[in-house]
Amino acid sequence: MFRHFPTKQLLVEATIVRHLTQLTDTARARGEGGEAGAAFRMTFREMVSGAPAKLALVALMEESADPAGATDEVEAAASALRDAVEVLLSRGQEAGEVRADATVAEVYVLIRALANARGDRAVVARAIDMVLDGLSPRRSE
Repeated sequence: MFRHFPTKQLLVEATIVRHLTQLTDTARARGEGGEAGAAFRMTFREMVSGAPAKLALVALMEESADPAGATDEVEAAASALRDAVEVLLSRGQEAGEVRADATVAEVYVLIRALANARGDRAVVARAIDMVLDGLSPRRSE
């Protein structure tokens, strides 16, 4: 596969773009389905569980990158995913299945925190459940 890319950095960037695009496509497809809250929660879980691989790729990219940082393609793919997550969040809120005051910026902080969590998988999975419970509508809403 490397032979199709002139540099290691371009290979890593293409892999990151593919990963982000797949997540975006899945999030959009879920958004067209029935249960808005379930679509949001499934995407949240998938982003946390897939994050270690993405973080490893980002570290590889940074290791071999020029000081300019991420390419336009990586930034566009990341932006498209964020937009798709924001749509899922909004749909979940409109359906009354996700707390109304949550923002996409806060959701991303939670995803990043859980993605960087170390330890037993069962403990991390339980932490994800707890965070998602916290993103459920409050009783007073």
